[in-house]
Amino acid sequence: MRTPSGISRRVQQCIEHLQKNDPEGALVNLFPAIDKTGKKRRPSDGVGSRVRGFLKDEEVLISAVGMGNVFKGCEFDGLSFEKALYKFGRTPIAHEGELDPLLKFNSNSGIRIGRDGWNLPVSYISGMTLAVIVAPENTGEMTSDGLKITVFGKSFSLNEIWGNPESVRVHICETFRDPNLFA
Repeated sequence: MRTPSGISRRVQQCIEHLQKNDPEGALVNLFPAIDKTGKKRRPSDGVGSRVRGFLKDEEVLISAVGMGNVFKGCEFDGLSFEKALYKFGRTPIAHEGELDPLLKFNSNSGIRIGRDGWNLPVSYISGMTLAVIVAPENTGEMTSDGLKITVFGKSFSLNEIWGNPESVRVHICETFRDPNLFA
């Protein structure tokens, strides 16, 4: 049996916090997993560049799962999703132990983005978590048996998709009726 690394342990803890409706606790665990995955993808980059780079690389998957729409290359008042998440999420969590008040998560699927803050659905965190799970750099990771995620009506066992984005991407492409969504 494989021994989970810090990535899969952080992902498992992130999921536990999501199940308790604790988005901040989820992100406290998720950002180190994103950083470590980003470091595998961009070993010579600094933390900011690799976290933002990973989120940018995965923005189609994250926004599709997180918001039910694809946001790619969007900026609002000069901030992209990856910059806002780093600036208002990862940095204050790492340095102050909590989210910046300009970043909030809601459970009603609403989106509000503006100068007075970013309010995203908590499912956006699920999208970021899924991006870490399916990242090819994380092949061989594992979580507790039985953990699953449902994406647009289809259930995926986490231990079957670690490091394997293909089945999830194909399903999302079919859902959006766009075979080139991830191109």
